Amino acid sequence: MPRRPARSHLLGLIAAAVIPVWLFAAYLLGQYALHERSRFEQDALQTARQVSLVVEGEIANLQTILDGLSKSAALANGDLAGFRGEALRVVQGTDRIIVLRDLGRNQLLNTEIGYGAQLPPVEPMSARDREKLKASGIFVSNVFASKDPQDHRISVAIAVPVLTGEDLLLSISVPTARIRDVMMPAVPEGWTVGIGDRDGTYVARSKSHEEMTGKPGLPEYLEKIVGRSGSFTSRNFEGTTLLAGYYRSSYSDWFYTANVPLSVVQAPLWRSLAAICGIGLLALLVSMALGYVVGKRFTVATAELAARAEALGHGRTVEPMSTSVAEFAAVAQALVDAEHAIAERRYELETVLETVPAAVWFTYDPKALQVIRNRFAAELMGLPTDGRKSFGAPDLVINTVAVKDGHTVSREDRPLSRAMRGELTDNEEFAYILPSGIERFLLSSARPIRDPGGSIIGAVQISLDITDRKRGEEHRKLLANELNHRVKNTLAVVQSIASQTIRNATSLPEAGRTLSSRLVSLAKAHNLLTQKNWSGADLNDLITASINPHAPMERFQISGEKVWLPPNVALSLALAIHELTTNAIKYGALSNAKGSVSISWKLVSQKRHRRLELDWREKNGPTVGPVERKGFGTQLLERVFASDSAGRIVLTFEKSGLVCNFQVNLSGSNEAQVPKAFSS
Repeated sequence: MPRRPARSHLLGLIAAAVIPVWLFAAYLLGQYALHERSRFEQDALQTARQVSLVVEGEIANLQTILDGLSKSAALANGDLAGFRGEALRVVQGTDRIIVLRDLGRNQLLNTEIGYGAQLPPVEPMSARDREKLKASGIFVSNVFASKDPQDHRISVAIAVPVLTGEDLLLSISVPTARIRDVMMPAVPEGWTVGIGDRDGTYVARSKSHEEMTGKPGLPEYLEKIVGRSGSFTSRNFEGTTLLAGYYRSSYSDWFYTANVPLSVVQAPLWRSLAAICGIGLLALLVSMALGYVVGKRFTVATAELAARAEALGHGRTVEPMSTSVAEFAAVAQALVDAEHAIAERRYELETVLETVPAAVWFTYDPKALQVIRNRFAAELMGLPTDGRKSFGAPDLVINTVAVKDGHTVSREDRPLSRAMRGELTDNEEFAYILPSGIERFLLSSARPIRDPGGSIIGAVQISLDITDRKRGEEHRKLLANELNHRVKNTLAVVQSIASQTIRNATSLPEAGRTLSSRLVSLAKAHNLLTQKNWSGADLNDLITASINPHAPMERFQISGEKVWLPPNVALSLALAIHELTTNAIKYGALSNAKGSVSISWKLVSQKRHRRLELDWREKNGPTVGPVERKGFGTQLLERVFASDSAGRIVLTFEKSGLVCNFQVNLSGSNEAQVPKAFSS
C-alpha cells in the first residue's frame, strides 16, 4: 500500500488547533512585558529615593555633631587646645576626622594630627561652594582621598561665625565605606545601588565598593542622569545592560541610582514564554486527540510503535512492524537495530556499573580525549550529575593537572592513554588538580579493551578516591610535629624557670614555693592560649589571670584599649606581671593596707610596626630604697624583653614606689619561638 509521511496527515489539524492559541498568548506576553518593565522602573525610582533618605539622615547626624561643637565655649574664646580636646572626645573610637580651617588654605585644627604640629595647607573653598554653604548653611563635599590614597572620604561642613575677621569652616569627614554601610539595609536583594557626587564620581556602591569609590562613573551612564529623577537603560563597567532609576538630592546635590540587570526585568517574560510552551504542549495534546478521532490508523500505528519502544526499554525482543506511515516504519526498524546494539553492550555496562562507588572511564578515542564516565567519575571531577546525558554518551575530558611522586604527568602518560597503547596499570596513586583548584587523590588501574581479533578498540580506567585517607595522613603528621614543637618549647621554659629559681633561692622551701607560684602563672597563661587554640591572648584577660591568684583586684587600677598578644609575648608578659605582683606583695605597694598599683597601656603605630607601651606604677607603699642585689624577678624583668626585636623594659625605683615601663614590639612576633627570658 502507498505510504505517506505523517506530516501530511496531521499538519493541517495541528496548525488549526495550535497557531491561534500561540498568537493570543504572544499578545498577552507582550502586554505583560510592558507592565513588568514599568513596575521595575517605579521600583528603581523608589529604591533610589529611599537610599537618599537613609544617607541624608546620616549626613544630618554629622551636621548635628558639628552644630554642637560650633557652640563650644573653648572655640568661642579662641582656645584651640581646649576645643581640640572636645573634638577628640567626639571622634574617639571612630574613623571620623574633625577639621577647623579658614576659607582659604589654612588649617587651624585637625584631630588626625597632633596639636602643635605644622598643619599642611588645603585647597581653598571655591566661590560656588561658598555660595552653597551660605544659602543652605551646610556644605557636603565631593569624594576626596586622604593621606592614604586608598582611604576615600566625604566631609560635611558648616560655617562658624567669628567676631573679628572672616568666618571659619568646621567640618567632619568619614570614610565612604561608612556611607556604604548606612545605605546597605535599604538596598533590595539582587539590586545594585550607587551614589555619585556632583562631579559624577562614585561615593559608595552596594557592590564592589572598594574598587569603585573615588572613581568616575561611565560617561554614557552619567549623561543620562538629567533632571531630578528618571529611569534609563545603560551598560555598566562589566558590560551588563542595566535598568536604572535615579534621584538627585537637593540637600547634598549627590545623585542616587538603583540598578537591576535587564535580564532580571526580562525574567518574567521568559517565564511567560515557558507558560506559552506549556500551553502549546496542551494544544498539541488536544490536537493529538483530534488526530485520533480523525485518523484512527495513526493511533493504532502509534500504539504498536509504543509497544516496541516499551519492549526495548525492558530488554525484550523488538519485532519488525508493518505500517503505511513511512516515518513509523523507519522508527520501528531503528528500534530493532537499537535492540541488537544494546544487547552487545549491555553486559559490559552492567559489569562496570557494579563497581560503583569507583570512578569509571571508557574511551574509544585513540588520544583518549573523548571519554564515557559514570556518575561517580563525574562527581570526582566536579561535573554536574543532574540532567546529564545518559551513560554511554562520550564527553570531552576536562583540563586537569595530574601529579605523581611530585612530578607533573602529561595526558599521554596517564593510565587511560597508556591503556590505549596496550599497557596495564595497577594501583597507581595520582593527585589531580581540577579547574576549580580542588585537589583529589586517586588510586587508578587501567586496561585496554580488545575486539575478538585482539586489536585494541578502547580502554577502561577504574579509580578509587583516596583523598580523605591522604589528607588524614598529612593532618596526623602536622599534629604530631606541632605537639612535639610546643612540648619542647614548654619544657625549655620550665627548665629555665626552675634553674633560675633554685639558683637565686636562699632555701629549698623558698625555692619550692617560688617555683610553684611561677609555674602556676605559666600554666594560667597556657590555659588562656589553649582556649584560643594558641592564636594569642587578650592583654586584659592575661593581666587579670596573672594577678587574681595573688592579690585582690580592688588594689589595682587597670586601663587600656583592647590588645591581642601573640603567644610568645603573652607567655613572657604573664611571667613579668607575676613577678611584679609578688614583688609588690613582699616589698612594695601591696605589702601594706594603703598601697595600690596602676596598670595602663596603649598601642603606638609607626608605619607597618605596632608597639605596646605598658606602665606598672606603685603608689602609697613603703619608701623604696636603692637595690643592692638583683633577684631572679628583677633579672627576669630586665631580660624578658631585652632584645631589639622584642622591645625593652625600664625599671625606676622612685621613692613613691616602683615604676616599670614596657615597650613591646608586636609586629612580626612569632609564636613558634621560646620567650627571650628563657633562651639562655
